[in-house]
Amino acid sequence: MEGLSIVILAAGKGERMVSDKPKVMHEIMGKPMISYVIERAKELLPSNITVIVGFGKDKILPYIKRYDIDYRIQVEQKGTAHAVLCAEDILKHNDTLILYGDVPLIESSTIENFIEFYKSYNTITFMTTKVEDPSGYGRVIRDGNLIKAIIEDAEADKRQKRIKEINTGICIIPKRYFYLLKEIKNENRKGEYYLTDICLIANNSSINVMAYYYPKNMEVLGVNNRIELLEANVIMKERIIQWHLKKGVTLLDKNIYIEDSVKIGKDTIIYPNTHILGNAQIGRNVIIGPNTVIKDSFIKDNVVIKGFSHIEGLVIEKGTVVNPFTVNQK
Repeated sequence: MEGLSIVILAAGKGERMVSDKPKVMHEIMGKPMISYVIERAKELLPSNITVIVGFGKDKILPYIKRYDIDYRIQVEQKGTAHAVLCAEDILKHNDTLILYGDVPLIESSTIENFIEFYKSYNTITFMTTKVEDPSGYGRVIRDGNLIKAIIEDAEADKRQKRIKEINTGICIIPKRYFYLLKEIKNENRKGEYYLTDICLIANNSSINVMAYYYPKNMEVLGVNNRIELLEANVIMKERIIQWHLKKGVTLLDKNIYIEDSVKIGKDTIIYPNTHILGNAQIGRNVIIGPNTVIKDSFIKDNVVIKGFSHIEGLVIEKGTVVNPFTVNQK
């Protein structure tokens, strides 16, 4: 999508994870959650993609190198507006879509629909959603589709805290309004430069800010703690299962673990309690018996694996019958 820059914010520590690992490097179905966001961004074919890193950059940067995208370092975590401005040299030349490295469940179609909505108004646009417990989120105050303000939780009064419509953080800033980011001040309780303050600044300059409401909150909100990480894994596991079913794979139980990177040919049958991991590639007409683990292996067509086996780093030739309780690994 020419004329669109994408920035992925991934500089935060994620203290609620209670972990030494950067939040965006926690895994969803076998790979870091930031990888899903980068992959969805690349599907849009934008002019450029930039990841903003900070905490844990030494663990994030080696991983994202495989995607051949730019990065910028936010040395001090001074808020979301400050993070975006770390990539000003790249972003100021195009309209900018802001995504988050801890939102792995977002679908390509959701982003595409958001962009189409933006194009119909061609002004600053935020994606909003509703939650039963809005604690910690910015509350959206709007008139119709027009956003009057987004009040961060720490700044909200009692009446505002009761608002259940919240900011997801996902937004698009047109090139011609990028300069407004520099007008954001850090005069708040946290001393941070809130991206959401662009709403008030825009309204004071008679610039409309639009709200795009999206009802499926789990898809568009960040994974902030281990409970949400578990929920995200469960949702992604179900998506992967559904994808393989639609492609002609037979699964005899939902208690089958298939990581996102796995490829499986049609007419393959997989029995319960099977785990298929890493870069495993399964051919057509394969039968995989119960309680089997397959990792980083190539199983060619018409193979029968009778179950209770562990196969790692191997190539199993076409038509092979693997006896039960076989253990092979690198």
